[in-house]
Amino acid sequence: MKTVELKRAGNENGNALVITLIILFSISVIGATLAMVSSLDLKIAGNQRATARALPVAEAGLSEAIHRLSLPNPTNATIAGWTGNIAISDSEPYNPNWIARIYLAPPGSAPASGSATVFHTGTLQSTSQPYLEYSAANGTDGVLTIRHKWRDLDGDNVRDANEIVRWDPLQMPPENMTSGFPVEIITVQGNQGDAVRTIEAEVTKRTILVRTLGALYCDKAVRLTGNCDFCGYNHSINTPVGTVPNACYAHHLSSGHLPGVVTTGDNVQVQGSAHTSGSPSPIDNQVTNPWYTLAEVLGLDQSEVTRLLAQADNTTIKNPLNGVTYINGDANVNSNFVGQGLLYVTGDLKGAGSFTYKGLIYVEGDVKLTGTPWILGSVIVKGTSDFNFSAGNAGVLYSKDALTTYLSSFMPCLVLSWREM
Repeated sequence: MKTVELKRAGNENGNALVITLIILFSISVIGATLAMVSSLDLKIAGNQRATARALPVAEAGLSEAIHRLSLPNPTNATIAGWTGNIAISDSEPYNPNWIARIYLAPPGSAPASGSATVFHTGTLQSTSQPYLEYSAANGTDGVLTIRHKWRDLDGDNVRDANEIVRWDPLQMPPENMTSGFPVEIITVQGNQGDAVRTIEAEVTKRTILVRTLGALYCDKAVRLTGNCDFCGYNHSINTPVGTVPNACYAHHLSSGHLPGVVTTGDNVQVQGSAHTSGSPSPIDNQVTNPWYTLAEVLGLDQSEVTRLLAQADNTTIKNPLNGVTYINGDANVNSNFVGQGLLYVTGDLKGAGSFTYKGLIYVEGDVKLTGTPWILGSVIVKGTSDFNFSAGNAGVLYSKDALTTYLSSFMPCLVLSWREM
């Protein structure tokens, strides 16, 4: 009996050892599995972080493209020792094959395009910091690209000039093939590590439809003397500088005409060789004529106008006077100055010599023009007192297209659509 009991004890010890080994092995397997799962989770979390961060990188590239499409052309800047035009735009007549590429290199080091229809430039990012990777340094793969939206109307797979998609808020639908600014397609690829996010947006210039009542639109009584000319007929945007009646008749469009001079019920006195023309009448001083603030003229709410003026291209008078110019106080424009866009003066404006401007001049105070200033668009003067407007030998020709083109060209782009590819 004792011998048998010893054998049972030995068997039990062997079984315990086997069980212990099995338990240790199981623990090792579980530990290795947990370590592998943990490592995989870390990799997944890292990839998710990289993927999440790649989207803001792509959005940063989109912001640069929209910013540069919104800039007046030309807009010069100095980057990494290079000085040149950083604006990106095509102009009338628009080229259906136009393409712009922004590379991850300073503008002065961007690869040459090798084509008249392809515009290459470098990024505006600071060279003192690592670049956000929303483009490539060379080639075409992964490069931030801007192109005109195109619709193959005749099915020949050839980009024709009449197949560029445009945006005109007065059309229904606004997308059309004949009027407005081109719709631009921006494709940008954001890279963060091995993660890639690609977005595509459709943007266009915001169209400003100026609300003015005449070539000269005043809120006070006006006395016109000298050899000034105010023509309210709608003129072509291509009217040569210095053209005045009667030579301007050749540049009249078929519709869209206004009076030459309009007041809100105040008297208009025409003396000497001063000349007014327009349709349905050269002068309109009906008391029912409303007065429009700058916001109402531009069709914007006051908060938008405030932001626009806060980001004005010019806050002093300089040559050329392009873009949005905001003068808080009085302004003096010298002879031989040129400009285009919006000139807004809260005080009085004095213009001398052969000052030339295309677009809208809006003055809260009084205006004194001497010499032969020439304006294509409209002049709006609120004034501080009657008969305090002086035109000298100025020529002011109304042009709807000049107002729309030169003001809209300096407005921020409007994002029409945005999607991730």
